[in-house]
Amino acid sequence: MTFIFIDTVRSGAFRLGVLGDKIKVKESVGRSHEILPALAVAASRDILEAADGICVVKGPGSYSAVRSGVLIANLLARWHKKPLYGVDVDEAQDLERLRDALAHGTIPAQSYVAPEYDSEPNITVKRTA
Repeated sequence: MTFIFIDTVRSGAFRLGVLGDKIKVKESVGRSHEILPALAVAASRDILEAADGICVVKGPGSYSAVRSGVLIANLLARWHKKPLYGVDVDEAQDLERLRDALAHGTIPAQSYVAPEYDSEPNITVKRTA
């Protein structure tokens, strides 16, 4: 079984790749909005079509970072009609264990994954210079 893996919980970095017989997950430095171009390179249409599901780390993490990854995962799963799996940061530490749990159905599929934040967003708080 093969799963697309998306992890944007850390601000300034993300992990993206495929959990399958071989685990091919790359960590990249960059903001979460850079994940779409990276996804286009890492997961071609053929890979997305062949995947058995989409797995996303739902948090807890930075507001903007988590929100971006979860949004992309929800959209990919609906667009490609794939099962969607949301996992927390602890479950995503050991990718082999995560892959096995997904393959054995230990982690249930969801119709929607909601992001989990490590703190309230401060988008309305003015920054000081």
